[in-house]
Amino acid sequence: SSGINAEWPLRPGVDDYVAGCLLPPHLSPFVNTEGYLPPEQVELLDRNKIGEDGEEESPREELSAEDKKLAVMAMPKKRKALYNKMIHSNKKKASVVNKLKRKREELDEVREKKKAATDS
Repeated sequence: SSGINAEWPLRPGVDDYVAGCLLPPHLSPFVNTEGYLPPEQVELLDRNKIGEDGEEESPREELSAEDKKLAVMAMPKKRKALYNKMIHSNKKKASVVNKLKRKREELDEVREKKKAATDS
């Protein structure tokens, strides 16, 4: 079928919207792909990547802790302040991602318990 929505890559299946079923979460096509992604979003992205050809980035060489420390010590004051802000924001993002993952695990556990209680 042709149309505007035919090109939208994150179109969910019709089975997710059967009457009486628990509706899936809203998945925005405008998400930032770094950080936390709900499992449903990952599944849709994986499903849509099957037909695409993508090249992987070459892995970067990691510096040892001592080399990093020396590099930071050699930085000018302004760059060191910027570097520290970047490190702080990365830690903050990681804590938000971990919090969202933990909340999702708790939600999944509650749903499993409810499902087990209704099945019994």
